Amino acid sequence: MKIKRIRQTTAKKLVNGTLPDIDTDFTKASRSGTKVYMEERFGKSQVCSVGTLDTLQLRGLIKDIARILLINYDDTNNATKLIENEDKTIIDLVKRAAKEPKLKHFLQDNSDLFNLLTVLLGQIRNKSMHACAVIVFPEVMSASEWCPTRLHKGLIVSEWGGEEMDNAGFLKLDVLGLKQLDKFQDIIDLIEKNGKEAPDIYNLPHDREVYRYFSNGWNSDVFQLGSDGLKKYTKSMKPSCLEDLIITNAIYRPGPMNNGYHEQYVKRKHGKEKPDYLWGTEQITKNTYGLLVFQEQIMAVCQQLGGLSLKEADDVRRAMGKKKMNVLLEWESVVKKGFIERGATEKDFEKIWHAMIEFAKYCFNRSHSACYAQMGYISQYFKVNFPIEFWTVSLKWAEEKEYIPYITEILQTKAVNVSDVNINNSEAGMVADQKRNTVFWGIESVKGIGENTALQIIKEREVRGKYTSFADFLCRHDYRGSAVKKTAIEALIASGAFDKLYDYKGKEEKRGQLIKRYRKYKKIRVSNPARDQYTIGKLYERWWWLRQQKLLTGLSFIDYKTLAEESGILTQFCSNMEFSQPQKFEQFRTFGGFLIDVRTGKSKKGKYARLIVENNYRTLTVLVWAEQYKVFSEILKGKKNTFILFSGNIKYDATYSKSNQFTLNERSELIVL
Repeated sequence: MKIKRIRQTTAKKLVNGTLPDIDTDFTKASRSGTKVYMEERFGKSQVCSVGTLDTLQLRGLIKDIARILLINYDDTNNATKLIENEDKTIIDLVKRAAKEPKLKHFLQDNSDLFNLLTVLLGQIRNKSMHACAVIVFPEVMSASEWCPTRLHKGLIVSEWGGEEMDNAGFLKLDVLGLKQLDKFQDIIDLIEKNGKEAPDIYNLPHDREVYRYFSNGWNSDVFQLGSDGLKKYTKSMKPSCLEDLIITNAIYRPGPMNNGYHEQYVKRKHGKEKPDYLWGTEQITKNTYGLLVFQEQIMAVCQQLGGLSLKEADDVRRAMGKKKMNVLLEWESVVKKGFIERGATEKDFEKIWHAMIEFAKYCFNRSHSACYAQMGYISQYFKVNFPIEFWTVSLKWAEEKEYIPYITEILQTKAVNVSDVNINNSEAGMVADQKRNTVFWGIESVKGIGENTALQIIKEREVRGKYTSFADFLCRHDYRGSAVKKTAIEALIASGAFDKLYDYKGKEEKRGQLIKRYRKYKKIRVSNPARDQYTIGKLYERWWWLRQQKLLTGLSFIDYKTLAEESGILTQFCSNMEFSQPQKFEQFRTFGGFLIDVRTGKSKKGKYARLIVENNYRTLTVLVWAEQYKVFSEILKGKKNTFILFSGNIKYDATYSKSNQFTLNERSELIVL
């Protein structure tokens, strides 16, 4: 199954209405593929993209005018900071200025700016193209004859916006290309390369193990369901079928969440709360336990209880969603009449009508949600049934910030192993070793090593065999014009790429000897030792080299207990069991990790800090309250991206983090390596 086939199959299902459209990341390559397919299907002259117009907005326009009038930058910046996101008009600005004296004085001192603002606000800033909206025109005339068009980067786009095209009655389709489909294709290719039969992703069986993963919150790199919040939500919801995933995608959104409907749904699903059905809506909202979650449910209420046609019901839904109160007022009496005729009281109607208007502000389209759920299920199915292929592709596509949640889940599920960069096993990107059930970190993942360098190393290995020693590696890449230069060689050493050749596991400080040998062989003199990262610092300490590896590759597993013992902290070290299970009672323990961030704040007692620490891809919070912060603030200053060891009380935080967290106290020690 090739990616072109996947894309075209998806596009065909979108056009035929058998697969809902997908609102997600859009890639240029994918867009050209789907657009070309649409042109082939309906004719090049009958298809165009929808144009968009960006207008001058309040805060940005003030900055633009101030720059032209040479108004002091700091004064402008301080004034615009006082303008809220909901301030859109001149009236909003005046009201805001009445509340904010600094903004008021700024506008009074710069009257020319204010005068220009009243003229320019809302004017067109630039023209662009909608990411996914495509119009298909009747064959009677070409696109340019049906509506005004223009060229945008070589593509025909409409001068009218999406709403104008809708009002004119044209067929508007959301046709998006998906990065996720490219990832699926990579997984399928790797499955076939490993000699297995790839599944038909559009006809996957119901798999209980897939839903067990969702119920455990193991959703990393699962389409639309991989955020920390959704991991926790599926863990509490315990989805057991595709319908649950569809509802999850729709209900875990700002509107329903602000009203607590996502939590209400979980309680009703698990029998902790009885559904409360509005008059006549039980059959319509049975699957959602009495909650209006989807736009289609609003349409069903209008059609079945209000007596409207589907077209009329959709008009009501659209007016509700876009808060067009003048349009809604026209429909209210019509819908009310239908309710009364079917036996509802005026009170019943008012209650339902009010609920519909409130829900419509954030109701999600079920067809969108169904497609999100389908893609999420496919992602999780691959992870469960083809873990080595799934994780190889996921890590290949991942950004560095995604390494922590991905590797955390790999360690939790124990489905595959992950290995450091290895000069004899690693490829340019992530590579799967099926026999060892291991994903080897890619050579290109090492900072400072580009594609040409990695390819030269791999090609040489393929032609003349594996490297037998560091000296063998040097001899084979030491020639004029070699892409493997000093910076790359030293980065490979520091990242541990040669460790397996010399059994340096647990003796990582010996990497320094390789760098010394290399520099002696090449007669390299360091002109400025203070700026040379490999001749300063703790050159002969193991932790220092592990830190270099983590900074260079993002991958490093650390024995923090041994580091604590070497550093003289002898308090009982926190065990994996204590860390992984909620600690209801405080225990004084020693722990360690990689300091990701130091977030400070102020309380009545003074400044405090919240340390975000990663311990072998498990993230935890360390609280340093005001009294302890006075003691440790200097130690912590400017110390991010290094290892720390500390002792303190560990206890489960049921209120905020929903996890174990450490708190430093008067007995605590804190060492920054």
